[in-house]
Amino acid sequence: MRGLVRGFVVASLVLLACASDAAACPMCKMALETDDPQPKAYMFSILFMLGMIGSMFGGVATLLVWLTRQERLALEAAGYQHIFENGATEAARDGVGLAKSVATHSAIQ
Repeated sequence: MRGLVRGFVVASLVLLACASDAAACPMCKMALETDDPQPKAYMFSILFMLGMIGSMFGGVATLLVWLTRQERLALEAAGYQHIFENGATEAARDGVGLAKSVATHSAIQ
């Protein structure tokens, strides 16, 4: 897991270092240097479309989190708390590490 995070950080730093080289194509750069409003309109339309994608993903993620919480509350109200309570959850809630929990469990058997 740490290697994956470290790789992501390194890749992000490399991309940021090369950002000035990949800022825009020559035609876009030339169009933005003029006073013509059309290139800026294209830029804003692209940003709007990207924003819509982000808001749609955010909305779906929010809906899924809300549905999961509502389902959990309904199951707990119906008396199904035992579904959410297992050995790993109890060990984490008590502050006991997984290795100690496994050792205790195997000693009991």
